[in-house]
Amino acid sequence: MNFSENFEKEFRLKANFVFGFALWILFHRFISASIISAMAKPPFIFQEHEIIYKYFLASGIPQFITSGSLVPALFDVCWYALPILFLLTINRIFAIAFTIITTVYFLTYNIATAHHYHSLIGVLVISIPFWTKKETRFHFLWEAARYYWLYIFSSAALWKILRGSAFYSDQLSNILKSQQLNLLLQHPDSFKAHIVQFFITHPPIAHMALLIVVAIQLSFIVGFFTKKYDSYLFFIAIFFCIANYYVMGIVSIELLILNFTLINWNTVEQIPEMPAVTKMLAWYN
Repeated sequence: MNFSENFEKEFRLKANFVFGFALWILFHRFISASIISAMAKPPFIFQEHEIIYKYFLASGIPQFITSGSLVPALFDVCWYALPILFLLTINRIFAIAFTIITTVYFLTYNIATAHHYHSLIGVLVISIPFWTKKETRFHFLWEAARYYWLYIFSSAALWKILRGSAFYSDQLSNILKSQQLNLLLQHPDSFKAHIVQFFITHPPIAHMALLIVVAIQLSFIVGFFTKKYDSYLFFIAIFFCIANYYVMGIVSIELLILNFTLINWNTVEQIPEMPAVTKMLAWYN
């Protein structure tokens, strides 16, 4: 097998993982009624002064794709069809179109909900490498996505440190009091509520947890200098997202699509050739 064939195999494998996960994200958006056709003509009262949001709203695109019933339905059908078409054909035009459509959805959703939701950033960033099938360009863009994933964690830690919030003993307990009020009032007996109540009533422990979070986020800086610890960072990111959900109530599982950039794909490619897997497949067949 020559070098180009190896890359073709790598490209297909990464595409299956990335766009398969993207389809799961889209399915979750569907069952949570967060798609365009479920917005029911939002008023777009978001007073956002950022240039991108300002001119996107002025373009009339969000108003158009949420108007009536046919246009939103067609938009959603296209959005869901594009990753499937890409997986079936590996034609980069579908990857490009998927990134563009997802960007339109991302901006429209944020304007309609009057809030900055960042989770879909991962889908946008990691889909860009598939715009090209040139090996050097693909690897460059894939590495850029990896560095962006490292930046998300390390910059969050540096922000807490440089602002001094990491050293304020009541920081986490006060945040939980304000952010988790609805949870404490509506579901006081839930597992998540018990965790929040514990941290609120024990500020020193909450502060220790905050320092641990900062240390975890800061540990991703090592990825800028070596890939030796990527496998550890892979599982740390999963643990962080789960803990973030149960403590802060923040759903960031969609961002985990960027975690694929930390995988050793040579190892993944060898899984079907492992003796245990070969025996299992032979038994199944």
